[in-house]
Amino acid sequence: MIQDSYSIRTKRLIAEGRGQGVGADYIPWTKTHEFSSKGRATRLLGIKTGRIHHLQSDNQYRAFLIFEFSEKVSDIRETYPLLDALEVMDNVDDLRFDKFQDKETKDPFVITTNFLLTVVEPDRSEKYVARTVKNSSELKRKMTWEKLEIERRYWLQKGIEWKIITEKQLPRQLAKNIEWIRETLLEGSEGDLDKERLSITLLRYLLENDEVPLKEILKLFDKQEDLQKGSGLFLFRYLLAKKEICIDMSKTIDFSLSVRDINLK
Repeated sequence: MIQDSYSIRTKRLIAEGRGQGVGADYIPWTKTHEFSSKGRATRLLGIKTGRIHHLQSDNQYRAFLIFEFSEKVSDIRETYPLLDALEVMDNVDDLRFDKFQDKETKDPFVITTNFLLTVVEPDRSEKYVARTVKNSSELKRKMTWEKLEIERRYWLQKGIEWKIITEKQLPRQLAKNIEWIRETLLEGSEGDLDKERLSITLLRYLLENDEVPLKEILKLFDKQEDLQKGSGLFLFRYLLAKKEICIDMSKTIDFSLSVRDINLK
């Protein structure tokens, strides 16, 4: 239900399908070119969704990378609008909706939550969880907490788990490692390499040379397969991205380690 108090612009965005759809069809409520961000805005193609995601800060970008890498998360919807907030929540008298409106026109802003995730349960059923990403310094502001209280009550009323995430729950090294390997999953990133066939060959090669440091194995693999320098490293990243090789992604990857020091599936 579109609230009568919404501005013409808000009604237009709703008509455009903003905040609606799932997967590749979802359209975020706001896009990076439409807002002023205190952080660094990022647009990137989602591996799981196949659409462009619009992220408003470095912390949101790191959260997105971690969500996408998780096997439990099947869909990520960013900047999800709480369009039916006033209809959903029972008691709003003590909530300061008046603070979230245009100072000149008095048109209300649409409250959004940074991420609405679809999570796959062990029994293959799906549920939604909502996550708001904030820098810990923002939590010192009263207005921030007033918005968070609106979000908290909204998702509570919906029966959907909601939590706040700060930079303290977003390990930089983990996000950096995910960023480093995920590009190998993008179409065309491999150039002329047959990454499906060669990655299997590399995995076998790693298992057969488990006492040799990784950096040496990758060099030998390039030479043995007559590949361009760095091809083995690309394929190693691809194996990590596909989780055929498991290592502690929260730490800097140490290529002086031998294969027996890492876990191969």
